[in-house]
Amino acid sequence: MRTLIRTAARFFLAGIFVYSGYGMIQNAERYAKTAAGAVPMLPEEPMIAKVHGAAMLGAGATFALGILPKTSARILALTLIPNTFIGHPFWKSEKPEERRPQLVHFLKNVGLLGGLLYVSSDKRTRPEPED
Repeated sequence: MRTLIRTAARFFLAGIFVYSGYGMIQNAERYAKTAAGAVPMLPEEPMIAKVHGAAMLGAGATFALGILPKTSARILALTLIPNTFIGHPFWKSEKPEERRPQLVHFLKNVGLLGGLLYVSSDKRTRPEPED
């Protein structure tokens, strides 16, 4: 039963990364422009967004399938950090009606990050030693 629950949890957690990674690859120009506007000295290069999206898509897929889940979770956590700060800067919003949705997405990403960090440090997923 525990294996079934862990498998379902991996699929549920991975879905947003697979979907977002694909979207980032498809809309790389828009993401590159947003990132370049948020980070000084970052070139407006769509290939950066495509590589970032491919990392999310690939790590999300391997995480969902249980292939190197801890490594996949760590890669996803690393991709989530710039996504959160560049994509949801609630502190820049002047109007409360603009700030609230950004804050909700920011906190959602922080929650996802917490889940990924938990998975990446979970000692119960180690294979048991053979006698």
